[in-house]
Amino acid sequence: MTHLPEIRHLSDVTPVKLFDFSQQVLFSPAERGEGFIRLAVTTGRKGAKSTPHAHPRDEVTLTLSGEAVLRAGGQEFHMTAGTAMRLPPGVMHEVEVLSDEWVVVAAYCDECMLCRGPDGKGFGA
Repeated sequence: MTHLPEIRHLSDVTPVKLFDFSQQVLFSPAERGEGFIRLAVTTGRKGAKSTPHAHPRDEVTLTLSGEAVLRAGGQEFHMTAGTAMRLPPGVMHEVEVLSDEWVVVAAYCDECMLCRGPDGKGFGA
């Protein structure tokens, strides 16, 4: 069996609502039934916020445009175009958009097989 790269274009992906944001999921273990990493592009308008949450494994992001503040551990971390960020597993955090629009690419492992416990549910579920 030959394994070839899989390519998707953002224009072919229907946005879904995530907190106050619009998210385009390019690759999702839950949808595919395999794989390990969810890759998504998330867009928020000024004032958009997430609720406090954490991930069972690392989350990495790259801000493409705009500005947002990530609050974690009693501190604020500003994310602007070109800023890459890594959140360790289990860190409670929330995000708020400061600019007119913020666009970020995120990869994380909430749905992946590595995050499932012996009962088949996600850790912390």
